[in-house]
Amino acid sequence: MTLPFVPRRRRAPPGDAHLRTRRLRFTREGRYFVGLTLGVGFAAINTGNNLLYLVLGMMLSLIVVSGILSELTLKGLVVERSLPREVHVRSPYLTSIAVTNGKRRLASFSVQIEDLIEGHPLAKKCYFLKLPPGARQNTSYRSEFTRRGLYRYRGFHVATRFPFAFFVKTYAFEAPDELVVLPAINPVDVPEDVPVLRTGPRDRPRRGAGRDFHGLRPHREGDDARDIHWKRSAREGRLVTREYETEAARRVGVRLETRVEAETGADVALALERAVDLAASLVVHHHRRGYDVTLALGSRRFRVAPDARGLLAALRALALLQFEVTGPVDPEPLSPVRPTPHDDLRWWVVRAERGQPRTALPAGARLLTTPVREAA
Repeated sequence: MTLPFVPRRRRAPPGDAHLRTRRLRFTREGRYFVGLTLGVGFAAINTGNNLLYLVLGMMLSLIVVSGILSELTLKGLVVERSLPREVHVRSPYLTSIAVTNGKRRLASFSVQIEDLIEGHPLAKKCYFLKLPPGARQNTSYRSEFTRRGLYRYRGFHVATRFPFAFFVKTYAFEAPDELVVLPAINPVDVPEDVPVLRTGPRDRPRRGAGRDFHGLRPHREGDDARDIHWKRSAREGRLVTREYETEAARRVGVRLETRVEAETGADVALALERAVDLAASLVVHHHRRGYDVTLALGSRRFRVAPDARGLLAALRALALLQFEVTGPVDPEPLSPVRPTPHDDLRWWVVRAERGQPRTALPAGARLLTTPVREAA
């Protein structure tokens, strides 16, 4: 399910009043030039040659001009970040970066911007060759995350090598923001004959005005002619009408076991992440088929309506889920779902387990195949 793109913007304040850090480092060319300048300076002092003093003054003036122009280039810049509303694990996404040059008369040249996550710069960088006075330019960079969870953006590194590339002057601006990376949504081929844990009355699908096929019956007066099954009618020599399941029966529950053994390793951690992905995939799979889905995480429940209300909240809960470390896990499903009044859901129970897959679902996290039984 793709939700609408609703960007959130975070702006880096302009000016030195909001400056967090300032850093200056040499480039390779800058190290050579400063070394050459020192050499010319020592030669001028030792020889007293006026020509060498003239060359030394010119070289020192280039260093001073480089510092002044780089300072003017970074002054007055306003940086904004736009994040997408929905980001999934291992799915590339675009982050938009907008830069505004707040200066009235001076342009900014060779501006490079890095995003900071958890205090560390990303490998992707945005580059602006020229920002005219008062102009605003936009670009974006592509990135992806390999783990679900909450990621905190800290700000930006705004740098320039202008004008002579002797130095890289960097300003670090504060621009905090947060991004929740949702679990991966994978195609799920759910076998119809796999038993699931069921709570409440064990009703069979009922006839109604739904969309799923229920069965065939002889045509009666007053039935809609659009529901006639013409091939079966021609074969049997009488009119046969399709019946559909009632919408009230289109409800399903997905429960993810949140308790895990104390003795865990890298393989178990990977299985747990696959279990989260499988639970999210089951929720989205049934939602796309028009089901009213209930997600159970321990004692918490999240309802996903057919019109997508609650879907993002359920996926965010899965993204931020922390497993509970307990003693050895019993082979039977843990913490049975307690039935509530009028609760006739069919429950898929997802748990990470070792060994060979028991079903046709993706490896890593398995769909339990325990016999259908009433919850205590």
